[in-house]
Amino acid sequence: DVLLHDKTGTITVGDRQATEFRAVGGHSAAQLAEAALLASLADETPEGRSIVVLARESFGRTADLPAGAEIIAFTAQTRISGIRIGGSVIQKGAVDSILRANPGAGTTAAAAALRRITDEVARAGGTPLAVAQDGELLGAIFLKDIVKAGIRERFGELRAMGIRTVMITGDNPLT
Repeated sequence: DVLLHDKTGTITVGDRQATEFRAVGGHSAAQLAEAALLASLADETPEGRSIVVLARESFGRTADLPAGAEIIAFTAQTRISGIRIGGSVIQKGAVDSILRANPGAGTTAAAAALRRITDEVARAGGTPLAVAQDGELLGAIFLKDIVKAGIRERFGELRAMGIRTVMITGDNPLT
């Protein structure tokens, strides 16, 4: 009488899309978008490409990979990706990973604001990504899951049969 199911790829198409930039620490959404764009230029995932598109559409930001830039590749261990340009480092990734990688930023007012924003994103069913530049938190990116067509109706049919559906996801503990 209960169906447990995963979220990503099961009830969603599996490609999260960036829908909003939420800045913290006195930074503007445009500054956050610019940093997120640079950190995502080499990111070929659907999420990374959607960040580039959102930055371009929302703020008219355009950029090419700067000469001499070093790409920070995403790994399952770090859960962070980004870019090094000269002496500057821009990182984007899971909130807890960004806070761990930038220990001085974790106790700031910006960190408290970031946690509040990321909790709001998670409560809305989204996935938050944090962005930091040179150890300073800039804000979060709201990634929204795209629900597969017909899923709501299918779950309605299951409920009508007396089957309760429960979503299980590994995105973050709150979601």
